[in-house]
Amino acid sequence: MKKTFQLPKATDSFFYKKDRLTVDGVLLDELLERFGSPLYVYSGTSIRKSYQAITSSMKGLPLQICYAVKANSNLQILRLLSSLGAGCDLVSYGEWSRAELARVPRERRVLSGVAKTAKELESLFKLENAGVFSVHVESAMEFELIVLMANAMRRKLRVAFRYNPDVDARTLDKISTGRKKDKFGLTREEILDLAITYGDDDFVRIEGLSIHIGSQITSLKPYDHAFSRLAELKEELEAHLGRSLSYLDLGGGIGVQYRDERPISLPDYAALVKKHFKKVPKILLEPGRSLLASAGALLSEVVYSKERGRNRTLILDAGMNDLVRPALYGAYHEIAPLILGQTDAVQWDVVGGICESSDYFAKNRKLAIEGLPGERLAILSSGAYGFSMSSTYNSRPRIAEVLVDQGKVKLIRKRETIKDLVRHEV
Repeated sequence: MKKTFQLPKATDSFFYKKDRLTVDGVLLDELLERFGSPLYVYSGTSIRKSYQAITSSMKGLPLQICYAVKANSNLQILRLLSSLGAGCDLVSYGEWSRAELARVPRERRVLSGVAKTAKELESLFKLENAGVFSVHVESAMEFELIVLMANAMRRKLRVAFRYNPDVDARTLDKISTGRKKDKFGLTREEILDLAITYGDDDFVRIEGLSIHIGSQITSLKPYDHAFSRLAELKEELEAHLGRSLSYLDLGGGIGVQYRDERPISLPDYAALVKKHFKKVPKILLEPGRSLLASAGALLSEVVYSKERGRNRTLILDAGMNDLVRPALYGAYHEIAPLILGQTDAVQWDVVGGICESSDYFAKNRKLAIEGLPGERLAILSSGAYGFSMSSTYNSRPRIAEVLVDQGKVKLIRKRETIKDLVRHEV
């Protein structure tokens, strides 16, 4: 009797065709033959659909999407999103440089990040408006440095204060960012004090407010709470400045389905935005995970397996250096065989070859796999915070990336070599 495997609805660009797993109809096992294993594969169709879902739900709002580059920073991904109209949310000078290489228009970029250095700011201040639409300020000391440097270099720029509204996003502790104890943003009191002191500066113009309360949020309640506090602060700040702000950045964090989560309704989210912000000239959103997660998969081959009584261990050629989320967060990713066979599903611990006990992709996962070397699997929903968080730990070169888009298969990152690993060592 033919075995079946039910893929999550969220990964609709990955589907079986005559018992062989495909991405937008392209056979994944053939991609492994062509490009080697392990391998990251992305669906351009999925990215386009996710982008369209957000923009369609926000119709009627003065919206600019600034994609969170940290989710997946490949240049071809940035170019694809830019072609759809997206800008970039950047949290480092390195990400700014990637946006530059990808030719994302500077007027669609915002620069965030809690540790902008004087050296980085000096490089950006040589450009008109620091090479971005606006700089998002994360601390009082940072703002004072920006004012000092802008006046010394006589460079005008726009800024927004990142507001920490002290709202618990009800997500994982390690990806919550809007609580008072978190390192991000400024308090209401700090923002108002800075506005009183520097509100009429000749070079640094306070134009907006920004928030970001966390990632993988699956309830509207934290957003409602945060938006309410942001709307109140907006009125207070405008009263101190004696003028209106030109934009608000509402951050990102919209959750996706990895397992049995119920993501929030985008139309309901849009209705919440309209409820709190009816007369804002410009609204920015910073989606990352919601655009890329379901668009990607990590493909891997079985190297060995072990059976010790009831305990079965499947050892893959991919490791936590390639996809760290399960080891770091205990995150769940669906795992699917590339070819469906007649094997009964049994429980496996799925691990990598890294010399760490935490190097797990899954524990006690039912898989229709025999455990033979060369069997192939896809670790799904890994398009966001997959490759971008990968490393060369254990001196393992980083793997290749492939984009399947509009019927074309593109190698968008070459596989690293041992020479690449030691290139900068002296």
